[in-house]
Amino acid sequence: MQRPSLPLAVREIVKRKLARVNLLDFIMYTKPDYLAGWFQQLLCRRMDRFLQRVVNKEGPRMLVFAPPRHGKTEIVSRRFPAYCLGRYPDMAFIGTSWGNDLASSINRDVQRVICSEEYGELFPDTNLWGKNIRTVADGSYLRNSDIFEVVNHRGVYKSAGRGGGIPGRGGDIILMDDVVKDNEEAFSETVRASTWDWYVNDLYTRKMPGAGILLIITRRHEFDIAGHLLDNMKKGGEQWEVISFPAVAEHDEFDEDGTLLRKEGDPLHKERYSLKELMEIKIGTADEPGVGSKVWASLYQQRPSAAEGNLFKREWWKFLRPIKQPIEMGPSERRAYFRELGILRIIQRWDTALGEKKQDDYTSCVTLGIARNRYYIIDVWKGKLQFPDVKRAVQQQFDKWHPQKVYVEGGGSASGKATVQAMKRECTVPIFETITSTDKVLRADTVSPAVESGFVTILEGGEWCAGFVDNCANFPNAQHDDDVDAFIGAMETAMTKGAGMHISDDFLAAIGA
Repeated sequence: MQRPSLPLAVREIVKRKLARVNLLDFIMYTKPDYLAGWFQQLLCRRMDRFLQRVVNKEGPRMLVFAPPRHGKTEIVSRRFPAYCLGRYPDMAFIGTSWGNDLASSINRDVQRVICSEEYGELFPDTNLWGKNIRTVADGSYLRNSDIFEVVNHRGVYKSAGRGGGIPGRGGDIILMDDVVKDNEEAFSETVRASTWDWYVNDLYTRKMPGAGILLIITRRHEFDIAGHLLDNMKKGGEQWEVISFPAVAEHDEFDEDGTLLRKEGDPLHKERYSLKELMEIKIGTADEPGVGSKVWASLYQQRPSAAEGNLFKREWWKFLRPIKQPIEMGPSERRAYFRELGILRIIQRWDTALGEKKQDDYTSCVTLGIARNRYYIIDVWKGKLQFPDVKRAVQQQFDKWHPQKVYVEGGGSASGKATVQAMKRECTVPIFETITSTDKVLRADTVSPAVESGFVTILEGGEWCAGFVDNCANFPNAQHDDDVDAFIGAMETAMTKGAGMHISDDFLAAIGA
């Protein structure tokens, strides 16, 4: 016999009662469309435990590692502060992120939750001032995108970007949500050092007695702020509860009570990303390269490793040996062959020994063919040259392959810039100066997924081929990696600019190709 369902009013009373004491129920009550699986349920249980330990003045510490787009920010940064201030309206929160704009945006999101009708039904005593207030006057309470105060209570939420000061404010809960913006910041030793210094000497000093500190992060570098905290744990420092779940399970995973959470090979939340979708993110599709194994290991599996070697493994390269080398073909034959490969345009990228580079460095040129879903390394040239010879070499390589654009690395110095300008005046070549300011290993990280996914093909047969593959395999430890730098630069340009320029018959006829 089927049990009669509870009357609607009774069910609503039960839902509200649960939402006032359980984070997951609170989230589902205030955001009914939130997609919650076992991972989100587990995280909410741990967050409830974290909150109780804060109330007990136990000083809890928690690290949450999870892949992008799995709902952790919605739980931890947007809903959890509102939930805490509903249950404990005298609590002080400090919320931080990598930048002021993002921290302020999350601040406003928390306010929207608190001001919602559903929230008012759960916690009618937690209210914000009715309008934007940046200074306190006449008994009003602060409310803006940097800080808001709970009316008639001591509760407060203060937001700040990484490095920003939080003068005069203490926190019962200090929350850090991805305090590093992207890979460029993650791989910057300066940014990592300043982030750690800010945490130790500023943010950490704002904790109230018994305060809890919570860091949610997507791992990018082994020595990020989470890496420091984990290393300190091993040395006997503060002990953190670590919640770390990869996008795809690397072994059977169990809860604290021994309950099986998921089996090896299972996705973290199949309703958000199926295993097939996750593998497409890793290795790519027929039309788009994946993120590559290195980025996958850190960003999705939470296992960052040192960025040295294995950036361009030998087995990743695709090779194509033409029956006849393109340089040996006549203009119309070469044009037909490139069209058969789907090549839409050709660019050249020069890495020169100009500017601040060492005098014994090579000057290298990579000629790259760009198709709609593939890149072809047509030629690699290198030599030790002084400026007059570099100028002649640029002209010769242009006359050899007739690229639409030629990109020359000026070295970032005044002399390098002047040299490139002289080339523009004296060569009949469409030269564009480029300046690379980021670490070359980081730049390689953005290119290697295309190689690993099979989107880069080498037209083999030239004398340059074996040496180029060797240098790529040894990068960044090769004695001379100028040709690898030129390849990385060419790929950066191709991947950024796209392949929208078509090689027209008129253009090819004009250059005699």
